[in-house]
Amino acid sequence: MGNTFWKIGLCAVAMMALGAVQAAPARSVAGASTGGNSPYATDAYPGFDGLDDVKKPERREKSWWFGVKRDTPAEQFAFAQELETEGDSKGAAKAYDALVREWSVSKEAPQAQLRFVKLLAGPLEDYEEAFDQLEYLLDFYARDCRYQELVEYGYRLVNTMVEKKKSWFGFSFLSNRLVRQHYESIVRRAPGELLRVPEAMLKIADLREQDSQYEESCKVYATLQSKYPVSVEARRAAYLEARARMWLCRRLAYNIPRCRDTMGYLKMTLARRPDLEQAEELKGWAEELKRYMEEDAYRSAKFYDSKQRTRHAARTSWGRFLAEYPDSPHAETVRARIAELAEPPPAAVPPVAEPNN
Repeated sequence: MGNTFWKIGLCAVAMMALGAVQAAPARSVAGASTGGNSPYATDAYPGFDGLDDVKKPERREKSWWFGVKRDTPAEQFAFAQELETEGDSKGAAKAYDALVREWSVSKEAPQAQLRFVKLLAGPLEDYEEAFDQLEYLLDFYARDCRYQELVEYGYRLVNTMVEKKKSWFGFSFLSNRLVRQHYESIVRRAPGELLRVPEAMLKIADLREQDSQYEESCKVYATLQSKYPVSVEARRAAYLEARARMWLCRRLAYNIPRCRDTMGYLKMTLARRPDLEQAEELKGWAEELKRYMEEDAYRSAKFYDSKQRTRHAARTSWGRFLAEYPDSPHAETVRARIAELAEPPPAAVPPVAEPNN
């Protein structure tokens, strides 16, 4: 009997565990999202790629190709410095790299990794590799370096990467997505109120727009305004989000729910920032949306006033139109129609009986 209860208990535990596994939310597939769909970092930064879409750092391994030339980390570091002093940048970079691979936990490793980054970003002009190696430094040696200074250095490095990007017959080998992910990495790593963060977020949103990802750019603009409301970039973001929202309205044939949402944003922005440099432009957009929504509401009310609808439904529809658009050019016509519908319908004329012959 005791064994029977024991088996029943084990089965119950197994069923509960199976149910928990089945109920657990599925993780997004790495690389499947173009931004905003990962369950990880996008809660903090909507409009950024999820962490599943970002390359994870891995420790560099020892290799015969990157073998050390000296017996201790201190001697290897001195050897690399000597090569650097002599102008052998490639040789020095390889020597620093070898030190980090061979003695990753030595006290010389963080400084060697930093020199490796500086050589890549300097005389070797390999900015993409330099950024990757800077991330390696921040990931594995954060406590052994001047973290904030290096994050700011990373921001400048990405800017240089964009300015000096290589191209072949007008085609750039540096994709917008890669640059954007570099800026996103800087924002995520930025400690406290790093001054460059709002500026980087504007660049991220702009790169989204360059790839026609206006939904995502709006999320970035909104986050920037929320996190840094008094920054100069927040004022710029307020206008740029309005512009992106209008682009979406026009692109989607003035979808009414979207138009209402955008109208709400325009009104809110004008109320919060009445001195915005582009205030008149925002007012013009609001008027454009109002005209379209007004005509759509008029067509809808006219539909309910068709012969297939009841007089009550028609009156209600016209009344709703007047309540929302009392100053419409159609207002007088609508009021006259409501008054007409309020009168009792004419009595039906009975058919005339035909005389009997």
